[in-house]
Amino acid sequence: MEDSFSDNMAWLTRWYATECNGDWEHQNGIKITTIDNPGWRVKIDLYGTLLEDVSFSPISYNVDVPNGDPTQRWHQCLVDDYQFRGWGGALDLDVILGIFREWAEANTPEEVECQETG
Repeated sequence: MEDSFSDNMAWLTRWYATECNGDWEHQNGIKITTIDNPGWRVKIDLYGTLLEDVSFSPISYNVDVPNGDPTQRWHQCLVDDYQFRGWGGALDLDVILGIFREWAEANTPEEVECQETG
């Protein structure tokens, strides 16, 4: 799991760097915060990116279970108002980032996909 998280986080940092163009990053960005369920909230601005008008089918897993158990796996992701938004349990940050990554890679032409660095 750690390797997956490391891969998804490294990919996300490359995606962010690719979007930074001297303008986009001043009004847009990525926010990863904690919530009190306990869990995570991820907001990724899509406005001005190749993904801004790409459809996304909302994803929900186990969202109706009682909250409070930090080991409980649950997540929900959607795109609304030019933002990818994801919420999930304390152990689901990698799942949320992986969902974004899979969708972004499937909808980005190969010539502009995030390049591996050094």
